[in-house]
Amino acid sequence: MKKVTLGIICGVVLTSLMAFTITSYEPTKATGEVEQMQGLYIFTDSKPVSEYEYLGTVKTTFAVDVQYVGTRDKMIRKAKKKFPEAEGIIIQFKSGGTDKGDVIKFKPSRKG
Repeated sequence: MKKVTLGIICGVVLTSLMAFTITSYEPTKATGEVEQMQGLYIFTDSKPVSEYEYLGTVKTTFAVDVQYVGTRDKMIRKAKKKFPEAEGIIIQFKSGGTDKGDVIKFKPSRKG
């Protein structure tokens, strides 16, 4: 009886160990790191790999400063004011149109 019980326990342990696979993240040609400006991660023409929650959108319709830095900084200020819990912004520029940024907050990591 002890041998059968010991065999079952060993079988369960081995099956459990084999069920867990180790996965590793492999960077691709498209993988990169974004810059952080004024406390927000800035994604321009890109998207985060980590899971996130959409908080809302900020827009700039008329800008005196048509340069990237001025428009980006204006969007960051609007995002931080409207969404204080924001952690990032996904910016999409439109030539001759309204530039917009989707404000996001990252979901907690599932590691543990």
